[in-house]
Amino acid sequence: MFAALLITRIISKPDNETLCIDLGHKAVASENPLANRVYFLNAPELQAFGHSEEHLILKAPKENTYKVGDVLYGVPFHICPTVALHETLAVVENNQVTKTWNVVARKRKITI
Repeated sequence: MFAALLITRIISKPDNETLCIDLGHKAVASENPLANRVYFLNAPELQAFGHSEEHLILKAPKENTYKVGDVLYGVPFHICPTVALHETLAVVENNQVTKTWNVVARKRKITI
């Protein structure tokens, strides 16, 4: 069981061993080493080697069939920036969305 699951897509494939996905620093915390930022449930062989504000760059095995548009399911090691992006989160139980949670961190203000 996981606290959070991220759905991302391959947005480009510059060469057969390099994949670019839309999972940047805004979605996955960057303080951990690259190898410990996100684990892909349906692609455990992929290894992160570059991370920017908008994208995560992955190394794929030479013989792979990944293509632009493929969906990856990632488990983040640290979710603070992930959840702060969204007003609500979907709770999934037994493959069904059962409820939603409001992200209270989105509705904060500084008072003086």
